Amino acid sequence: MAKIFQEIIDKVRNKEQCVKLEKKINELNVEFFELYLHMNASKNFPYSNLLNLQGTAILDKSAPENHIEMLLPNVNFLEFNKENMVNLDNYLIWGSHSYSKKVEFLKMAMFYNKPVSFLEFGFLTSADTFANKKCDPKYRKATSFVYDTVVPYYDARYQSNLEKMLNDDKLVITDEQKQRARKCIDKIIDSHLTKYNHQPIFTPVIGRQGVKKVLVVDQSYGDMSISKGWATEETFKTMLESAIKENPDADIIVKTHPDTMTGRRGGYYTGLESHDNIYTFVEPINPISLIKSVDKVYVCTTQLGFEALMCNKEVHTFGMPFYANWGLTVDYQNCHRRTKKRTLEEIFYITYILYTYYVNPDTEKPCEIEENMDYLLKLRKEYKGF
Repeated sequence: MAKIFQEIIDKVRNKEQCVKLEKKINELNVEFFELYLHMNASKNFPYSNLLNLQGTAILDKSAPENHIEMLLPNVNFLEFNKENMVNLDNYLIWGSHSYSKKVEFLKMAMFYNKPVSFLEFGFLTSADTFANKKCDPKYRKATSFVYDTVVPYYDARYQSNLEKMLNDDKLVITDEQKQRARKCIDKIIDSHLTKYNHQPIFTPVIGRQGVKKVLVVDQSYGDMSISKGWATEETFKTMLESAIKENPDADIIVKTHPDTMTGRRGGYYTGLESHDNIYTFVEPINPISLIKSVDKVYVCTTQLGFEALMCNKEVHTFGMPFYANWGLTVDYQNCHRRTKKRTLEEIFYITYILYTYYVNPDTEKPCEIEENMDYLLKLRKEYKGF
C-alpha cells in the first residue's frame, strides 16, 4: 500500500498537490491506526509473558536499535513481507506512530487475523539515547522493554495490560516483594539511575537562595505519550499557570526536554524566557539530580513524575501517566477506570518488575532488574566516567 501511494505521489508534478496528497495519506494512516487501537482495546486479552513467545515473529521496521532478540532466543525474526506474514506466530509492533509501513503491517495482521503486541523501551534503558548515532551502539541500545497485548502503556484512552495489573484486586504484592521494590527504589535514587543515563549528575543552582522551588517539566512537542495521555498544548499552558498561581512565593523552574536542547524537536515551552520568579533551565542534567533540588514537581505525562515520587516529592499530574490516579499524586484529571489505591512500592513492583523485561548484553540472556541496574551503572561508568 505504501509503495502504491509513493508511486502516485511521484507522478504528481505540482508541488502543492503533492503536499496535499501526502497530508491526506498521513491523515488516513492515523485514522486507520486509531481504529485498530480502538478495535484491539475492545478485546479481552489475558496477561501474557513476553518470555513465553516462541516460533516466528515479525518486528516492524520502525523499531530502534535494541537487544530484544536476546530476550527471545526461541523466536525466529523474519523480514516483513507478504510471504512471511501468512504463517507467523507473533506480530510485534514498536510504539504507536502511524508510519505508512506500520499501517501496512497492521492491515496485513488484520487480513490474516493475527494478534499484534506492542513494544516500548523500559524505564531503565541505556547509557545514551537511541537517537545519538555518534556514540558506540553498545551505549545506545535498549536493555529493558515493556510488552503489552492491548495498547502501549502510555495510551490512557484504553485499559492497557499495565493498568489492568495495577487495578487488579487479585494482584497482591507481598511484604517481601515490597521490600524488594524499596531496595530497588533506594538504589535508583542513590545512584541516579534513569531511562537514559548520559546526562551529568550535579546539584543545580537556580533562582533565589532559600526560596522553595517548583519544577514544571516540559516535553517534546507532539510526543505520543501526550496526545494519548489525555493532554494537549493547552494542558501545558494550564500546568504552568497552575504552578505559578498555586505557589506565589516559590521559584518556578521550567525544565526543557533534552530533545529540545539538541534541536531535534521543540517543546511546549520553547521560547519561554526567565522573568520574575520563573526560571528556565536548559542545561543537560540527570533528572534525579534536578528532582532532588526542588520541593514540588508539575508534570504532564513524563516518567520524571514517577521518579519524583520515588524521591518523595509532591507530584501534580495534568495528563494521565501510568502512575496517576492511584492515590499518590495530585491529579487534575480523573480516570474512572482507575479505582484501586496503590503504594509507591506496589506501583514500582508491578511496573518495573512484573511488567518490564530486562536483558544483560554481557551474558546475552534475560535478567532481573537488579542485574540490569548493575549493568547500566557499569556501562555509564565506562561511557561517562561517573
